[in-house]
Amino acid sequence: MPELKAYTEGYTKGYEEGLKEAWEDFISLTNKGYTSREIQILAKSQRTAIAEKAARKKRKMLAEIEFAEPIEEAPARTLPPQATTTPSPAPPLDVQPGGMYLVKEGGLEGGLGLMTKNAIAGAKGLCILRTHPDTVRKRFKVDYQMVWLTKTESCPVDDSSTKCEFVSPTDLPRLNTMIKSFLTDNRGGKVLLEGMEYLVTQNEFKNVLKFLQVIRDQVILAKGIMLIPLDPGVLEERDLKALEREMS
Repeated sequence: MPELKAYTEGYTKGYEEGLKEAWEDFISLTNKGYTSREIQILAKSQRTAIAEKAARKKRKMLAEIEFAEPIEEAPARTLPPQATTTPSPAPPLDVQPGGMYLVKEGGLEGGLGLMTKNAIAGAKGLCILRTHPDTVRKRFKVDYQMVWLTKTESCPVDDSSTKCEFVSPTDLPRLNTMIKSFLTDNRGGKVLLEGMEYLVTQNEFKNVLKFLQVIRDQVILAKGIMLIPLDPGVLEERDLKALEREMS
């Protein structure tokens, strides 16, 4: 069965390369002076991005292949009928003005989708992003005010951009001022905060929690909406529960 042999060899080679890449990423984290707690959070964050990285790798490989013979895969093991289940979809968030919400599924895309779906007539949006704003504009075709969450002291832009604001993840007072000013000027506005795990690695969790407690009061007063995309797996259960208690 040459097809099955080729499949097995290809799978094993890919598995080996994946392990090497994972360990190289881990070693690079240990060389940057992070604490063990910070490394744990960053590693969990990287783990959640595996599917997206694999999809990009697949698209790149397919684009480079002009012709390929189909490979016969090994037959899948058939499960008994009683063992086959269909996962129930997660209930949609009931987003209301004056609320702050964790978006636990869909990541950045899910958060932006909720911003668009729950748009209040005439209300504006502010996105605090770990992803570069140019990437977000090109990928999702949205027109919101965007601020890059980064420790760099500049915000390079491409030729199509007119302005790029940025803020350091360690400057929580300035981040607070940005959000407060936006909500003061845009009653009923929508705020999206991407990069919660990044804030936690750059600050003590208790400081991030205090920051969110202040922001939550501002969201309530302005009858705005704040969305925070977050994979629950990147935080300790204790920290996640403390964060959830501040949500609407």
